[in-house]
Amino acid sequence: MTVDGWDGRGLPPVAQARIARAAQDGVKTSLLPTAGAAGVVAAGFDVVGEVLGTTVMQIGWQGYGGCGWYNMGGGYFGQSAMVSSNSRWAGFAPYVNALKHGRDLAMSRMVQEASALGADGVVGVRLTDQRMDGHKHEFMALGTAVRSRGGVRPSRPFTTDLTGQDVAKLISAGWVPAGLTYGIAVVIRHDDWRTQSQVAPFAGNTEVSGYTELLTRVRADARREFAEHAARIGGDAALTSTLRSRMWPLEVGENHRDHVAECVIVGNVIARFQAGRRPTTNSLTILPLRSMR
Repeated sequence: MTVDGWDGRGLPPVAQARIARAAQDGVKTSLLPTAGAAGVVAAGFDVVGEVLGTTVMQIGWQGYGGCGWYNMGGGYFGQSAMVSSNSRWAGFAPYVNALKHGRDLAMSRMVQEASALGADGVVGVRLTDQRMDGHKHEFMALGTAVRSRGGVRPSRPFTTDLTGQDVAKLISAGWVPAGLTYGIAVVIRHDDWRTQSQVAPFAGNTEVSGYTELLTRVRADARREFAEHAARIGGDAALTSTLRSRMWPLEVGENHRDHVAECVIVGNVIARFQAGRRPTTNSLTILPLRSMR
């Protein structure tokens, strides 16, 4: 099935037209501020244009709901918490997989635009996930494509959400961006008797240990995924730039209340290209022209 002659593979026709215009008129647009543009130039890159990747997804089925606890004749069985990465169908696993697919697709289309412009990388990448009406989500990746003035070309453009100034600092220290990566996790936890008693109206000021455990587990699982994705990209280190968490209640059934927590971690994989200590840049001594007396 095609829409306006596009079957969903490769770049959309409007993106192809934008790339063609950029090649014809020679105007190199950029999303970088003045300091960022100066930074990438100082690092040995030229701006070749802004690039964009986007997709709108319908996420109507989130998975079989609930944490896995069921009431059977007054007793409960199951587990108190369910991590999305541990189950294929339950615990919001389909929802998390849809989030990953949307991000990956937006990033892939942005990189395709960068490749079409002859870029070696995309800096200052902005990743957004905007909830629209109903169950629709728009995923967008937006950045500035750059090309090295050197003769070595990477097999695939790198991506980074670092600013132009930070890219310049990274390269001057002997490191290069290898790719932008992320980790997403969702955990569902049953509101057991202790949790309910800690959030009761007259519980006072006390820690809700169940919610602490829930947020701790979801962040740990997101960090694990972040590390695994970073390892697949390759490189020597990963820099976390964003860690965002949220929690909301879920009424699974009568006398069954759960809480759901989501965590998204975004960061940069970097690789060392120079070992050892770099020579100190030569500098001139500045002397005052006025009399020192």
